[in-house]
Order: sequence, then C-alpha cells, then structure tokens
Amino acid sequence: MSTSAVVVADDNAISCSEIVEWLRAHEIAAYGTSDSSVMKLIEGVQARIVICRPGSTGIALFHALQEAADPPLVVLLSEAASAKDEVYYNGRLLVVVIRAPVQMAPLARFIKSVLGITSRLEPDTLAALAAASDDGTPASTPQTNPARLRLVH
Repeated sequence: MSTSAVVVADDNAISCSEIVEWLRAHEIAAYGTSDSSVMKLIEGVQARIVICRPGSTGIALFHALQEAADPPLVVLLSEAASAKDEVYYNGRLLVVVIRAPVQMAPLARFIKSVLGITSRLEPDTLAALAAASDDGTPASTPQTNPARLRLVH
C-alpha cells in the first residue's frame, strides 16, 4: 500500500499499460485498470492521483469519486477538439484537464510535483505547478511562470 500512488484508468488496456509503464520508468508508483474495478484499486492503494480518459471507466469514476471521503486529484487526458488545458474545482473534486496527445516526460514531472506536496492543494497552486512542469522549469518557482492552465470554478 502506497500513500503516493497513481492509478491510471483507461478503457483501452494498451494505452493504460503504456502510461503505467512510463510513470514507473520515472519512479512513480503507478497501477492501471481498464475495467470497473477502478474504485477498488484507488481505495486499495490509497491513490493520491487518478489519470483517466473520457470513456465508460473514466465517466463512472467521476460519480464515485464525488462520494469519496478524501478524493484524489483527477488528471483527465482528453482528445476532444474542444478540450482546453484547465483546472476544475467544484468544492470536492479537483480535476486537471490536459489535451492529448500528452508528452509523458512533462506529465511525469507534474505527477511527481503533486505527489511531493503533503497538504491539500489549492487549485491556483496546481495550475501553476502544471504550467511549470510543462515548460521544464522547476516546480518550486511557479509564481514566476504564467499558468497556461485556466482555473474554472
């Protein structure tokens, strides 16, 4: 059981496996599933971050996470033409939307930055971290980098 685990939920088992392997190559404790067992996995490994794509697994996940006592951060990788890099927060669930295809090295840096935070993250701070990890700048100086992720309440 890991307190800094990441769960990847994707209907496409190959895509799910590739993301998990990439994260593990960057020394991130990652677990994947492409079926409805995702909530059991999230609870079992006490995931702090869930990476998913739109699809039946990802959509069902949002409803279940709304009810969780301490929901993990959700990173939604979207291939939709209308998708924008944004952070959504509804008072319970914090969701980072990132347009796919995603460069895995910046995604891994972002995930590591978030896992390194010990307290609950404010949405504005998260947007700054994502912007910093995307341009290769150290995440410790997010104030100096304009956030490309837009916060939407």
